[in-house]
Amino acid sequence: MHRSPWITTLFCVLFGTSLIFAMETDSTEFEPKFKPTVTIAPTTSSIKIDGQLTDAGWKDATMATGFSEIEPGDNIAPLVQTEVLITYDHANLYVAFRAYDDPEDIRVTLQDRDNMFSDDFVGIFLDTYGTQTWAYEFHSNPLGIQGDGRMTQIREDMSFDVVYHTEGMVTEDGYQVEFAIPFRSLRFPEKKNPVWRITFFRNHPRESRHQYSLAAVDRDNPCLLCQLGYLRGIEGISPGRNLELLPEAIVTQEGYLDDNEDPNSHFINKSVDAEASLGLKYSLSSNSTIDVTVNPDFSQVEADPAQIDVNTTFALFYPERRPFFQEGSDLFESWMDLVYTRSINDPSLAAKLTGRFDQTSVAWIGGRDEHSAIILPFEEQSKYVGGEDRIRSTSNILRVKRTFAEESHVGLLATDRRFDPGGSESVVSGDFNHRFLKNYRIQTQLTISQTQEPNDTSLTSDIDDIQFGDKNYSVAFDGESFTGHAIYASFERHARLWDFDLNYRDYSPTFRAGNGFITQNNRRFIGGWTDWEKYLNIAWVDRIEGGFNTAYIQNYDGIAKDQWFVPYFNATLTKQTHFNISYVMSRERFQDIVFSGIRRVNINVNSNFSQAMTAGFYVGTGRSIARNEEPPVLGKQFDVSFWSTIKPTQHLTIQPEVDYSQMKHPVTDSTLYDGYIVRARFNYQFTRELFLRLFVQYDDFDNNIDFDPMLTYRINAFSVIYLGTTHDYHDFGTSADYVRTSRQYFLKFRYLFQL
Repeated sequence: MHRSPWITTLFCVLFGTSLIFAMETDSTEFEPKFKPTVTIAPTTSSIKIDGQLTDAGWKDATMATGFSEIEPGDNIAPLVQTEVLITYDHANLYVAFRAYDDPEDIRVTLQDRDNMFSDDFVGIFLDTYGTQTWAYEFHSNPLGIQGDGRMTQIREDMSFDVVYHTEGMVTEDGYQVEFAIPFRSLRFPEKKNPVWRITFFRNHPRESRHQYSLAAVDRDNPCLLCQLGYLRGIEGISPGRNLELLPEAIVTQEGYLDDNEDPNSHFINKSVDAEASLGLKYSLSSNSTIDVTVNPDFSQVEADPAQIDVNTTFALFYPERRPFFQEGSDLFESWMDLVYTRSINDPSLAAKLTGRFDQTSVAWIGGRDEHSAIILPFEEQSKYVGGEDRIRSTSNILRVKRTFAEESHVGLLATDRRFDPGGSESVVSGDFNHRFLKNYRIQTQLTISQTQEPNDTSLTSDIDDIQFGDKNYSVAFDGESFTGHAIYASFERHARLWDFDLNYRDYSPTFRAGNGFITQNNRRFIGGWTDWEKYLNIAWVDRIEGGFNTAYIQNYDGIAKDQWFVPYFNATLTKQTHFNISYVMSRERFQDIVFSGIRRVNINVNSNFSQAMTAGFYVGTGRSIARNEEPPVLGKQFDVSFWSTIKPTQHLTIQPEVDYSQMKHPVTDSTLYDGYIVRARFNYQFTRELFLRLFVQYDDFDNNIDFDPMLTYRINAFSVIYLGTTHDYHDFGTSADYVRTSRQYFLKFRYLFQL
């Protein structure tokens, strides 16, 4: 396989496919509303959020109607009607939905917040700055179960939380939901007669996942935030100088084997331990806030699910779930993973400042970390150092971003991490994004890093010696100092029928990002992808999509490291079923061995076919490199995963999942590795606030069993009580069978005071 045919094919498709679809038209008698204006007035009476819609305060509220179906239909008349009432007072923005439908068809489950997105639900997208760079999302299902998030130019972040109030009920002609969104929960500039951007949304899952919006969406315009409507009429409100206090306390009692290698060693029961922490948030102005947390308990009550890592040589990525780092996290996004807030692992003190001033945004995070970990990236592997008392660090992360035109920006990002044993890792990066001619975009990012290693070789004593860079630096922490760089450039097209992306990435052998998640360097990447899609809306197919991605990678010595060509096909079928198939053709050099016969077929199916059950599976089979063999071989790989969500009652949800992976030797057919991870989550929701969760997991690779029950009482996104326990067991391969290796009981309390 050679590089030139791939690149030639890529350009032919990029500049030829558009001609195939240029003549498509879509005519309809329905008149969608593009960028509608909603003008509201203050309510003259009180409104109680109870789902009833009988309060006098709704009598003179503005009504918005005329939704368009934006998925799978293209701005057509929806299957059902929706009415929205909007008003406000000095404290809240009030929104009420009347969603007409047959109540027997409505999908709804009583469950924890943010877990209702497979239900029927309604929502609000709200850009309070009107800059088209990000927007709040407020959603609720028919029972008032909330799901919130934040949409940015890059992605949707559904881990973002806001305090707001909802109640809902199913009625004889559908369902209705009331929202009260406190202005103190929002960030917005203080202006006379402000103009906000807004749309109202309804999810209607039936044979297809029908999505309706008050603001119609032009599929030929890739900027969704630019297509929101306008909200006018709000006067005399202020976010105020809000002070929020978030005290937290945790009481724990834990036990563990004295020697985790010996099942007969003594099980140590520690005494009960209690810790308290305090978080503070203050609005310096309508545009800026400062957060400080002292002695925070950043332990997670939700364990990270185990990942199969038997055939990878790189560190695994885990998402950030800690609320302190969520607000303003969109500002730190870039095309390189330079900010990974889990690098601030166990801070004794952390602070954050966020400010949005017209088109300019500023964010800063600082933290003093007591148990710091360091990721060392190399050409074919990454190494992990620390995570213990021996390494402490102080981190500072600064981001400045200036938006202009539609969906364009220029930004600066700087990170600095200082270690107690001595040494530092610093990064300075500039990025630029410009959308032009509606559908085209150029993106660039240039980053410089400076690394000063700690002078303590005992920290890296467990790592084999690795030489890197043109001066043959050693992996050992022996006080060496070096600089590195990284480059990203992209030329893209996003439109109704045809998209493409041509991009270049460059990471020098000495590039590191102390507060980021960079696991590989010494590589120059050039590649791209092209994709076309067609909405069919026929008997059993809503949409089809096809394309390919291709790339060529070499190291700084000019040696080809990898090249691939991956065609794929996607289909969105009725019954909310999604099908994907791809075929990987690759030629990779690994540990100085060229593997030219890498071939894999991947199939992925996911279906939300009923209220009671959803299910999906993944199958991958073919030839892949067995990377941890000595020497590595091109083995016969087979992977399969299955997952499901089962709702036998409105209160009970069961989520089983199985991941299996196998690799066999290409000549002897002997098994190189073989194992699985099976897990299940059981959730029983007594009320909206109170639920019992049980997490059970078996890891066949490590012979571990985890058993974690927990009772939760959640008042809102930030005020919550957890009562739980964790139990870990290991099979040592002896007559003792499974032996408990660790156990913990905990009571965790957190309450938000808004002053």
